[in-house]
Amino acid sequence: MKHKIWLAQLPVIFLTCAAFWVTSLGASGELGNVLLMEKVFPALRTFQGTFSNWKFQMRGPEKPKNKIVIVEVDEASLSEPSLGRWPWRRDKMARLIRSIIDSGAKVVGLDIVFSERDVRIDENLKMVLDGSNMGYLVDEFETDPTLSKLLAEQGDKIILGWTPDRMCIPRSPSGAESYCHFHRAEPQRSHTRLFSSLPHPGELFYTNIPDHFSKFALAADQIVRPSAEGMNTSTINKIISGVFVHEIFSNPAKHAGMFFVSPDSDGYVRRSQLIFTGDQQVYPTLPLKMAEIGMRDPLRVEFDEDGKLRQLGFSKSGKTLSTTASGAMEINFRGPAYTFQYISAKDVLQASEGLGGELAKVHVSRGRQIASVGKSEAFDMLKDAYVLIGVTALGVFDMRAFPFETNSPGVEGHAYILDNILSGDFMDSGRSNSLWLFLLLSLGAVAFAIATERLQSIPALLLFLTLMTGMSIVDLKVLFENQINWNTGLFYAEFVAIFVFTLAIKYVVEERNKKFIRDAFSKYVAPAVVDSILKDPSKLTVGGEKRDLTILFSDIRGFTTFSEKMDAKELAGFLNDYLGQMTDIVFETGGTLDKYIGDAVMAFWGAPVDQPQHASNSLRAAREMQKKLATLRPLYKEKYGVDVQIGIGINSGTVNVGNMGSERIFEYTVIGDHVNLASRLEGLTKPYHAGILTTRFTFDMITQAQGEYPAHRTLDFVKVKGKKLAVELIEIYEQDRKPAGTARFEEARKLYTQQKWEEAIAAFREAITLFKELDGIEEDGPSLMYIERCEDFKKAPPGTDWDGSWEMHSK
Repeated sequence: MKHKIWLAQLPVIFLTCAAFWVTSLGASGELGNVLLMEKVFPALRTFQGTFSNWKFQMRGPEKPKNKIVIVEVDEASLSEPSLGRWPWRRDKMARLIRSIIDSGAKVVGLDIVFSERDVRIDENLKMVLDGSNMGYLVDEFETDPTLSKLLAEQGDKIILGWTPDRMCIPRSPSGAESYCHFHRAEPQRSHTRLFSSLPHPGELFYTNIPDHFSKFALAADQIVRPSAEGMNTSTINKIISGVFVHEIFSNPAKHAGMFFVSPDSDGYVRRSQLIFTGDQQVYPTLPLKMAEIGMRDPLRVEFDEDGKLRQLGFSKSGKTLSTTASGAMEINFRGPAYTFQYISAKDVLQASEGLGGELAKVHVSRGRQIASVGKSEAFDMLKDAYVLIGVTALGVFDMRAFPFETNSPGVEGHAYILDNILSGDFMDSGRSNSLWLFLLLSLGAVAFAIATERLQSIPALLLFLTLMTGMSIVDLKVLFENQINWNTGLFYAEFVAIFVFTLAIKYVVEERNKKFIRDAFSKYVAPAVVDSILKDPSKLTVGGEKRDLTILFSDIRGFTTFSEKMDAKELAGFLNDYLGQMTDIVFETGGTLDKYIGDAVMAFWGAPVDQPQHASNSLRAAREMQKKLATLRPLYKEKYGVDVQIGIGINSGTVNVGNMGSERIFEYTVIGDHVNLASRLEGLTKPYHAGILTTRFTFDMITQAQGEYPAHRTLDFVKVKGKKLAVELIEIYEQDRKPAGTARFEEARKLYTQQKWEEAIAAFREAITLFKELDGIEEDGPSLMYIERCEDFKKAPPGTDWDGSWEMHSK
């Protein structure tokens, strides 16, 4: 029965390939189906991101490749009385920024939005002062002008920060407008929360960016696009509204960069959008703008006819950034929190104000290892550095979850992105090689499914482990350590599913086949034999082994005579019922049915399944067979008109057991002298008038297994034909008897061996009487046989050298 199990794996392969394309199209912003975009794609991206986290952790931390320093507004800075409550006065911020610039910083980026004025004097008070010709005092108390002046003087090195709070991805053109589903962000939360809603048909979203803010967009000569209208269908996120820098600061400023964090559904930040659109303009993010200013290399953005991002890079150097079609970059994280150099804003301010003079100590940290350095040494750290100013105090809730750590300062995310851009070693999601991964997930998976189906369990497991190990090495050492992050999570999940499902299906099918074989062949051989072969098919060969077993033969007395009186149908019915009843007892006691020989049953215990109590089990089976027949005998008499009596011979010993026959046809059976003796014993039950006969060999086996003897008596010592040594013949009582009759029988047999014939005859007659009175036995057959034998010996004594045994001259 052949099964193409690999066909059952096609749905798994199809779903994996579909998931791969959903992930690819979703990352490019080209996934048109809203349900897939908002429900399926985020879940798949989170699944992919989980594997990315593991890859980063297995790769381990690495040092930043550029001089990037984070000036942090930490707990110590916020608790410093001289600096006041947060947010600080703008003159304090201006002094902090000026100190960093004076130290020789290449560029300063602010992970802070100056969205409002810092008004120090009430408007009513201003009116009073103006009316009293004291308006000049206002400028002495207001701090915003100080920061504005600094931006006007040093604006070429300062990048202001701003953030959108509502944006969308264009979905379809509609004149000069676009249909969007939008995301609303809360940038001050520890994890940016995204809210999605779908527009009703015809619902439009307009960009609400202040007119004065367009100066911070890329210049027209930095953008290559077929038409402005093409931006309406661009895959780049479109800004609807945001938290913008106030005019008092944006007017003197020269540069600004936006920051927006979009974590996956599990809260981890793994990628960043580098550019956004709004009012047909392109706006860079804070790290991208810092790189542009620091390298003095203008950005260049190129779109295709459909408004799809074709290339993002720098004009002079020609360096390009590998992003998705939506402008997203996979971040190459360097390590856990505080991987970059941190300096407390409080220390920078105090050092710049000369507190402590040249001996002022500045606390710097990297990897959470705090060290104190002199003012000049600290400022040397800032020289020619890309400096980010951000808030790391826990109370401000600007903490993010990154692959190496779940509670890192959000400003460090900008440092990762900036370091990637400057080094050009950001993670490549492998979009250009997506076809190879797709072929691996489709054709490779089909080949693996077919191979797993055809191989046995151990080779299939070895193949699976080899593929997993090989792919892991390629994934981590060849790809990931060279900044290529394929979506291999789908590969691992798919191949594990195929392997597990294939083994599960094969197990079910094989179990069904085994059941079919067991049910079919159990009609011909013992179930134990079938189970043994199913567990070890190698046993299905010609050959045998030496084992200690117990063999049973049973036969119906006078079967030939009464079978002639039945027609074929009656005979078949009788035999089927009788043999079925006897066989059930064999199986219930753990025996193996060897064969039926007409009306005879041949069975053995101890093979193929080991049975320490095989001798006891066989005797128990014989007694149960006689008891069962006692209940069936009246029914057979009534139905078939026959009085059924059986004789059972049992013997134990070392025999050859196994598959005997030819290579074409064989049977599981036993051969050997002890098998022949068991057959002879069955034949002796008739002359000895006994129902069950066994030998001392069987009792010795019971002794070895520490079993208990059933009720019995020794009948005789017999030399069977072809053997010189006498065998002790033991009768097994079908029912337990009182000991008096058996004891008298033993005394009579002793007199018999002493050739005291008259005394022996008298003793045997007394035994018959005791059996009748105590056990209800009408006529004890063995005692009658001995009386007849004594009468014969009286006429022809055996001689003085007689050993008391009886020699059989027939089989």
